[in-house]
Amino acid sequence: MSQPTVANDARASAEHFDLKPDLERTGELHDRLARQLVESPDLFARVGSMATQQLANAGVRFETDKELPAALSALVLRRSSIDGLRLVTERLHAIVEQALNWLVNEPGRLEQYFPDHRRMMPYLARTPGLDSWQGYSRYDSVVTMDGRLKIIELNACCPAGFIHMPYCTQATTTALRELEVLPEGAECSGAVEDGVLVEGLLSIERRSAIQPGLVALLNDENGLRNELDLMAEAFRARSREVVIASASALTTDESGRVLYKGRPVSLSCNKIRVSTAESPNHCWKNGFEQRYRGFLEGLQQGAFVSVNNLVSATIAEDKSLLAMLRRPEFNGTLSKSDREFVDRFVVWTAPLKPGPVDFDAESVDLLPFIRRHRDRFVLKPANEGRGFGVIVGAECEQSVWEAACAPQHKIPYVVQEFALPATLPVPTPQHSNERQDSVVPMHLVLALAIVDGQYCGLFSRISPHLVTNVGRSGLIQSVSVVDD
Repeated sequence: MSQPTVANDARASAEHFDLKPDLERTGELHDRLARQLVESPDLFARVGSMATQQLANAGVRFETDKELPAALSALVLRRSSIDGLRLVTERLHAIVEQALNWLVNEPGRLEQYFPDHRRMMPYLARTPGLDSWQGYSRYDSVVTMDGRLKIIELNACCPAGFIHMPYCTQATTTALRELEVLPEGAECSGAVEDGVLVEGLLSIERRSAIQPGLVALLNDENGLRNELDLMAEAFRARSREVVIASASALTTDESGRVLYKGRPVSLSCNKIRVSTAESPNHCWKNGFEQRYRGFLEGLQQGAFVSVNNLVSATIAEDKSLLAMLRRPEFNGTLSKSDREFVDRFVVWTAPLKPGPVDFDAESVDLLPFIRRHRDRFVLKPANEGRGFGVIVGAECEQSVWEAACAPQHKIPYVVQEFALPATLPVPTPQHSNERQDSVVPMHLVLALAIVDGQYCGLFSRISPHLVTNVGRSGLIQSVSVVDD
């Protein structure tokens, strides 16, 4: 399974190359794994079970009730591909930040372009100690079948991959070494490393000049917390006192300090899902202003370091922001090279609503056009996560697609051009007495991670389905690097 290689100088700026991550070594690894499954099925099953147990022992789970099985699969990239992904990630981050500044700093623009977040607008404040809006983020991308890199989503509020990836890398790499399938000279690097998010948050806190106090790992009415216990351990290992609590538990005192049970909070990491008020999925229901009063007042006053802030949790999480990058009124403020970058690397996206749009160098009437070309598009809720409500035209019946193309009033949608991901043949042992081992084609997604404005590695997911979220059927694979 050979893919085009990066033939460009990684020192060049991003506009000077057309990045095509080289998956040749990855394909060779999976061919060796498939042979190993046939030749030594018992060994394969044993190391797979040990790797999954290693994750369980470490406390790596999806929420509290779903085990995360280890994937005997790895992404093996050349060093030049890693260098190229760094350039793309940091360039994209700068463009997204420019878009957020353009939207937030001019009165009326958020109301015009993101009216679904109107209720959040009084609380959209910067985080002390942070020059950008996003303290951390991941940019989900696919490598298409012809080797092109395409950004498909911006995710600024889920720290799970940052916390889980080092554990998954260690477990999988140990298993692959026992199977003796890793390429010679492969280094266990390229993935997000242990502690990078926690160290980044502490660095932001130090720059804020806020007196260190309690670290609060905050969730909300959704009760999401699957990685927060591991994150708390990481803070405690750095001699910080930490609590896991609902944002509703925060209060403020007369001096404006943010408190948890009377103790000052200096830093929070916010595992929240705001969405829109009428969403049946994760959201803040009506009345949030009172439930989270202390938290919101602290944000408005800059009384504590709160990452990510509500600009990230609303606008930067909204898939409509990808469409914003191509709107002429914003796109025209970009440099020529930035416009070319967006055209090259960001998948075409538009809000799902009636009217003309520019697509593929022509103006089309959006709704009739996408109804006729189901295989070319994907529909996604603009403000949701975990694969909720995603409809891939190529995977559904025409009647289902046509019904989905009707704009939703309670849940805003976007339509994206479908970028078919590359697939990997992943050997999958079945753990039973009557085992039927198999090789399953799985789709590949790369999450490009950034903390405090700096690229910090990958997390990589695979799935037998086109919606690769770990909350569904996705698996986390390890990453290794080889020299060019």
